[in-house]
Amino acid sequence: MSAERLFHLAPPDAPASARDSGLWSPPSLASEGFVHLSFARQLPGTLAIHFADVRELLLLEVDGAAVEDALRIEASRDGELFPHVYRALACEELLRSWPLVRDARGFALPALADTPAGDVPGGHPLP
Repeated sequence: MSAERLFHLAPPDAPASARDSGLWSPPSLASEGFVHLSFARQLPGTLAIHFADVRELLLLEVDGAAVEDALRIEASRDGELFPHVYRALACEELLRSWPLVRDARGFALPALADTPAGDVPGGHPLP
């Protein structure tokens, strides 16, 4: 498994949807067979390419150890290696969240790359 932290970008209502069923199953799971994730360093590019017209998102941190059974690191955009999970994400695998709102400069991401998971300001545990 990768030692890097894993993140998923979701609509703001993702935690509520996950609580209802106990699982987060984004549309990509049905259409592509996996959940798209990014490493922290990949988030700016993912936001620019796939969420250019979106105003609000939720950044979810995924527990890498908990999803290790279904995690694959695969070539994707321009051959860059991205994490993918080949099943739905259980609520308890979603560690914390950060609301993201686009302003005139784009999305302001929290400092994630070099920060231990428990020390990132503004992260909210998921109920």
